[in-house]
Amino acid sequence: MGVLETLEIVLFLAFLVETMVEFLFGRIADHIPAIVPYKWALSYIAVGVGVFASFLYGFDLVHLISVWLGEQIRVTAFGIVLTGIGIGMGSSYIHQLISQYFPKK
Repeated sequence: MGVLETLEIVLFLAFLVETMVEFLFGRIADHIPAIVPYKWALSYIAVGVGVFASFLYGFDLVHLISVWLGEQIRVTAFGIVLTGIGIGMGSSYIHQLISQYFPKK
């Protein structure tokens, strides 16, 4: 599998993890008032699922970028954890970057 194909899978997985965690846990918190104070934990649940998925599939974006640039950095646990955090943050990570660098006027 090529670099771009793997990156597409990682991006799709990020979207899927974010959506499923919000659907499974976020909606429960919306309907049970006792859980609402703990809704902040949703992002940590998503990151945990993302890191698990990254280890499960062996995704390492640092290795992937090195291959794309013509270098060969081996797959490491650190790269897999970073990739998992990116997967877990999903669309909220991209939203944070956009809102930080392109604020509304």
